[in-house]
Amino acid sequence: MIASRLLEADILYQTGALRTASGCLAALARETSLPDARLASLSRLTEIACDLGELADARQHVAEMEHIERAGADLTIPDRVELNYARARSAVSVRDGMMLQRGAREALRFANQSPRSERAWSLAIRINAYLAVDRYHRRDLAGAGDAAQAAISAMGKTTGALPYVKTHALTTRAVIDLHDPNRSHLALGENVEALTLALSSGMTATARDALFNVVNCWLYCDDSVRSSREAHLAQESLQEILMDPRSIGDPLLAATSLSTCGRYDEAIELIDGSDVRSADASTGWVPIFFEPVTATRRARILFKAGRYAEAERAAAHALDVWDRSGLGGEGTALRVRAEALEALGNHAPATEAIESAIAALQLLSPVHHMVGAYRCAFRLTKKPKYRNAAGDLIAGLNKDAVSPQGMQLTPREREIAMLVTEGKTNKDIGTRLGISRRTVENHVASIFNRLSIRARWQLTTELIDRF
Repeated sequence: MIASRLLEADILYQTGALRTASGCLAALARETSLPDARLASLSRLTEIACDLGELADARQHVAEMEHIERAGADLTIPDRVELNYARARSAVSVRDGMMLQRGAREALRFANQSPRSERAWSLAIRINAYLAVDRYHRRDLAGAGDAAQAAISAMGKTTGALPYVKTHALTTRAVIDLHDPNRSHLALGENVEALTLALSSGMTATARDALFNVVNCWLYCDDSVRSSREAHLAQESLQEILMDPRSIGDPLLAATSLSTCGRYDEAIELIDGSDVRSADASTGWVPIFFEPVTATRRARILFKAGRYAEAERAAAHALDVWDRSGLGGEGTALRVRAEALEALGNHAPATEAIESAIAALQLLSPVHHMVGAYRCAFRLTKKPKYRNAAGDLIAGLNKDAVSPQGMQLTPREREIAMLVTEGKTNKDIGTRLGISRRTVENHVASIFNRLSIRARWQLTTELIDRF
């Protein structure tokens, strides 16, 4: 009975019904005297309170859990898993990096001590993804990458993690990968995998986050460096999900998506006519800086529409907004302004703007921005260093277009891969080839690893031909 009530709360949380889930959990915590049930309920209540920004309530829930611990209850590993998660999740909200790091480390230790516990592995995934976000916003990309990989590795050790846990890990890994030239080519596939999982699980808000990542990268990436596979994935996602972009209830996402479809005038009209700040306030794990981000995106859409004078004025406004915010994200607006000035023939101010943009962007080096910035700088200055820097990044972005040395598929893997593209299940493939289902699973895992993909739908005959 208790397990079913906890599962019900998890499902409510996953579908965005936070208040309803909180009510169910609060009732369970009041009604039961069992320490494990109370700890499990209070842990989930802590997460919901943090998500809602109700930090006083979160602290109270953690204090109740610590009181149970001090009262002499014989806490099992599952109980300690819940207490550790509540402390770590609270640390996320108050930006206590040291406590969060300890919590992430402890979560993995508890999960390894309980290898069959889906809850322990799920919380280990969740906390390490949060740690990755924390390190990212501290501009520690190495630490962010390590934590993101720890979350993905933990995800591979359990089949029972709830979808919202998996999508959180995938979108986190994707955002960080966009800053790593060696992994940037993987980001789109990770976001689309998260998007597909979220939609199939009814997680509308999470699907919007993943789709936002997809179309945002599309908007800012240089057209000439997107591979045909990336174009296919992005357009396919948009066609399936955004039959009517205006119906999704998120003006900024809808506008960005409209621009991806070439509907620039509609996109600008939607941004100018909507209160994007309030609409976007519900965005999940990535803190969106509403006004400066929206101003920059408006300028970029105007630029993509070929309305260069308007784009330059909009980018100048975005720079003012970034300056007032004190958030230090002006590199994107500087890039847009430089490209608009270049298009208008104003080369001297364009050169000054693009070199300032590169200096600002290099703090985190988002690859999808840097390629365009370096190319613009080379066009304006003819300095080889910019051309060479762009070339190095493009080589990383195009990694999925060539077969790395030593990574070719074996004849058996190629045979199995082709059957996967035909929609065959592992059981079907095993029957057809006269091998066990487990052997097929091992081959499929090897294929995914060689081709740097994570899902069956990402496997195409075109991709197989490259290997």
